[in-house]
Amino acid sequence: MIEGASTTWCQVSDMERSIAFYRDVLGLTPLMESPYWTEFKLGEGKIALHHRLEDGSGPCGENGKGWYLGLLCSDVSLLARKVREGGGSEHGMHQTPGGVVLTICDPDGNPMQAMQVGAKLEDLS
Repeated sequence: MIEGASTTWCQVSDMERSIAFYRDVLGLTPLMESPYWTEFKLGEGKIALHHRLEDGSGPCGENGKGWYLGLLCSDVSLLARKVREGGGSEHGMHQTPGGVVLTICDPDGNPMQAMQVGAKLEDLS
């Protein structure tokens, strides 16, 4: 049945703005770009952005609902600042046994969590 992961993707309302966020704020490398589908390298895999599937109102994504893209990060404090400056939103950090997790959303509200392995909240500025 299931043999592995394929491309994880999310809907976006403005492809150019979203490409800039994932490339310039998150630092991901684009593999291909188009107005309808854009792929980025993520470790050994890839993620993709898809234009909104149906015309409609409301967010494409929403913090606190649905799936989250899990990311590894070397500096969650820096990432939080870059996300706020780059048009995304930051929803706080929390401690886990493995490290600190930062919850963020892209400009369309698609949720992600970035983990800084081994970090402690009290050590972050």
